[in-house]
Amino acid sequence: MSYYKIKSLIEKFPQVNLVSGSETPIDFLENLSRELGTEIYVKRDDLTGVAIGGNKVRKLEFLLGDALSKGCDTIITTGAIHSNHALETAGAAKKLGLDVVLVLRGEETATPKGNYLLDKLVGADIRIVNVSTGKETIPIMEKIAQELEINGKKPYIIPTGGATPIGTLGYIKCVLEIVKQEKELGVSFDYIVHATSSGGTQAGLALGFHLIKPTTEVLGIGVGDPRTEVIESVWELINSTAKLLKIEHSLTKEYLENHTIPGYGFGGYGKITKEVVDTIKYVGSLEGLILDPIYTGKAMYGTVDLLKKNIIPKGSTILFIHTGGMTSIFQYDDIIRKFL
Repeated sequence: MSYYKIKSLIEKFPQVNLVSGSETPIDFLENLSRELGTEIYVKRDDLTGVAIGGNKVRKLEFLLGDALSKGCDTIITTGAIHSNHALETAGAAKKLGLDVVLVLRGEETATPKGNYLLDKLVGADIRIVNVSTGKETIPIMEKIAQELEINGKKPYIIPTGGATPIGTLGYIKCVLEIVKQEKELGVSFDYIVHATSSGGTQAGLALGFHLIKPTTEVLGIGVGDPRTEVIESVWELINSTAKLLKIEHSLTKEYLENHTIPGYGFGGYGKITKEVVDTIKYVGSLEGLILDPIYTGKAMYGTVDLLKKNIIPKGSTILFIHTGGMTSIFQYDDIIRKFL
C-alpha cells in the first residue's frame, strides 16, 4: 500500500499536535557503529517534547484527539509507579486543559522520586493501588469513571501504555515519518529494533512497515513480560487497527513469533540487573546517549547480543527506537548504584 494512501487514512482520525517540532530526529551512532561493525542509528523518541518525552506521546496525539472529539474533560490511565506512560499522559492532558487521574501500581509508602515525583509536579490526581497487574486496575478505573460521571464530569479511560487501536495509529504515523527521513538521510533501514511490553509500539511499527516498506524487519525485544501474552496483545492490536483503518493486511502471527525476541527480560518486567546497567554505561560512554533500565537498556543489550550472534547480520543498517524513560534511573537509583 502506498505511503500517501496510508497517510490519507491516518489523517482522517482526530489528533492533537504534541510531538515537539512535529518529528523527532534520527542520529547516527558513529562510535557504537564502529565498535559493533555495523551502522546503527537511533530514532530519538525520547525527545517527543511532553514532560520528559517518550514513545507514548505519539499514541496520545490520537488518544487525546479522540477524547477531545467526544467532549471528554478528564483522562484516567494506569501504569506502574515508575510509568512513563502515566507521566506523559498527565503532562499532555494538562497541556490540553484536561484533568487527569493516574491509577498507579505500587505502595502508599513509596518515596516520591523519578516519574512518581514528576507526576506530582504536573498536578495529577494520583491513586496508588496495591495490585500486581494492569488488568487489576481496569475495574478500579471504571469505578473512578462512574464516580466522576455522577459529579458531572466526562471521563476517558486509556489502558496501560495507550495500547489500543487508536493509540497504535501513532506508530503507523511514525513509520511514515521514518520512511520520509530515510529519503532525506539517504539510508534504508534493514532492521527496526525497539523494546516491547504493552504492544502498541510494536503493533504500529510492524503493521506500518508491512504496509509501506515490507523489506524492513521490525524486531521487538521483550523486556520481561510473558512472551505469549505480548504476542497475543500485538496480534490483536494489529488486526483491530487494520479494521479501524478499513484495510486488509497479510501479516501473520508467525511473523510476530519470529520477530518478538525473548531472552533479555533478566527475570521479569522491571527487573534491573548488572548486564542492563553495564549496557547503559557502555552506550553512555561511547555516545553520551542515556538509556533507561526498564526498556531501552534491555532492548540495546538485546540488539548488541543479536549482532554478536549474527542473528542480525553484520553490515545491516539498524534503527534503534529510543522510547524514553530515563527518569527511571532516578526512580531506581538505589538499585542501579549497586552495579556501578
